[in-house]
Amino acid sequence: MDTIKFVFDETNEEVNFAVLGSVEYNEDVYLMVVEEEELENDDMTAYILKAIELSDEEVLYEIVDDEEELDAVTELFEDVLENFEIDQDE
Repeated sequence: MDTIKFVFDETNEEVNFAVLGSVEYNEDVYLMVVEEEELENDDMTAYILKAIELSDEEVLYEIVDDEEELDAVTELFEDVLENFEIDQDE
């Protein structure tokens, strides 16, 4: 399973995420990720990240917080990740 390192802007905290899958929507690439240390848990908190290309070698990711975009991308992940049950928090 692929992993990425994510740095939260507000706290500069670095977290390693395992990539559960990726989808394309409106010509953008999205990743569904979970903290590596949560992989063994039955109840994980997953995040959807949108890839923003900076260069050929480096990609910046941001957490998707737009509700309409999040709903559309979550539906795509439900089709791709058949082994996972996705519950969205309101």
